Amino acid sequence: MSSTGYKWLRAARIAVSLTVLAAVTVTIALGYSCWLSDWQIIPAILAGAGGWLLMWAAATALVGRIYCSTACPMGTLQDITSRLRRRRNGYFYSPPRPVTRWSIVFAMLVAVMLGISVITGILDPAAAYSRIVVYLSLPAIGAAAFSLGAAAIALATLAVATAVPLARGRLLCNTICPVGTLLGGLSRFALYHIDIDTDRCTGCGLCTAHCKAECIDPSAHTVDASRCVMCFDCTAVCPNSAITLRKGRHRLQIPMLQSVRPEAAAFGKPESSASDIKTYDRRSFIASFAAIPLAASALPVRDVAPLNSVCPPGIKNDDDFHARCTGCGICTAACPTGIIRPASTQLGLRNIMHPVLDFDLGQCSYDCTACTQVCPTGALSPLTPRQKHRTVIGKARILANKCIEYTDGSNCGKCVRVCPVQAVRIVPVDTSHDMRRLPLVDFDKCIGCGACRYHCPATPHAIIIEG
Repeated sequence: MSSTGYKWLRAARIAVSLTVLAAVTVTIALGYSCWLSDWQIIPAILAGAGGWLLMWAAATALVGRIYCSTACPMGTLQDITSRLRRRRNGYFYSPPRPVTRWSIVFAMLVAVMLGISVITGILDPAAAYSRIVVYLSLPAIGAAAFSLGAAAIALATLAVATAVPLARGRLLCNTICPVGTLLGGLSRFALYHIDIDTDRCTGCGLCTAHCKAECIDPSAHTVDASRCVMCFDCTAVCPNSAITLRKGRHRLQIPMLQSVRPEAAAFGKPESSASDIKTYDRRSFIASFAAIPLAASALPVRDVAPLNSVCPPGIKNDDDFHARCTGCGICTAACPTGIIRPASTQLGLRNIMHPVLDFDLGQCSYDCTACTQVCPTGALSPLTPRQKHRTVIGKARILANKCIEYTDGSNCGKCVRVCPVQAVRIVPVDTSHDMRRLPLVDFDKCIGCGACRYHCPATPHAIIIEG
């Protein structure tokens, strides 16, 4: 294919990536469910979506990390940013950082096993982008569930995701992102990959200057397939069509000039100095990280959550919910009453950003299942309105010393009238002085929707909802 053909291929890739970015952004901001959010790698892993995972594994095995340049919204955001201010002399080749990359993946796996979900939430690019959209757009749409802490985290994420690409392109994707590392491990064996035809190459350096993955070594004429994100920027600018997408590796017409140690270039070393490449002993590498699970095991196995912390409906059990939730905030944007907020310490430090319900802002609508329909990781199982009616998310408790029926003898009864399941009734209570009236909650009927608390006229409220 000529450079003109690769320009069209690059344009198509950009069109697809921008379409995916726009669709994901709009649906998240408006609180709608979108399959483009479900097919992201880490959400698919947490949800056990084998179909999406098989699709991306097959695509990567065929043409490398095409996911990173088309389907990942965080990757597209970095591409947009990198186009705003490119380095004066373009990009340059940088050696890979395999120890750093795989150490982060290993640390995330340990965190998953120990239930430290906040680490997964931070490292997941899909969740990171969702938080940027949700918590930076909520003030604009006037949502009551705005959280200053969540907005600060989203703003810091946005700052890093825009500052780094300005100088180093896809450095975050090829060093920090666990998805990029996992796909990179598979893309090394892809059927098709970017390769340099050294018979045609004139050494102009345009491909290296335009490679935002910094994976083209001009001295060795090699491309690190584990870091190449298949953006086709290099193939579109080559004046001699010397860098192409092909099977196998190009062989020189003069065999004696063909490199016999191409792997040396993966470490940024000329082939003549391949013996100087620093290698890592496998036992030393494993031993150096043996302290991670040992140190993490010293953490408490379970944080004790306050009794008044209530999570959204659709949860199978606490362990499953905290293991799957990445704190992406999509359920927060979807909630029509705006009562879902990101947790600070209510669920423990390991579960920061997980959704909790704030009944001071409203009630969990009896027929609403919006949050359960948009969760991409399966932390909230989809519910029908009929199932929602039977789903218990908490229990109401009356505080007699604050209830105006009991303290003032007022004829209120508002909690009785607003309860959708008739779980509250007024009963007479014999005190030492006279008869008083007090609301009584039938725990067998109560589902913890919070309607009674939200409408309670007492200040402060005489009803709390316990998770």
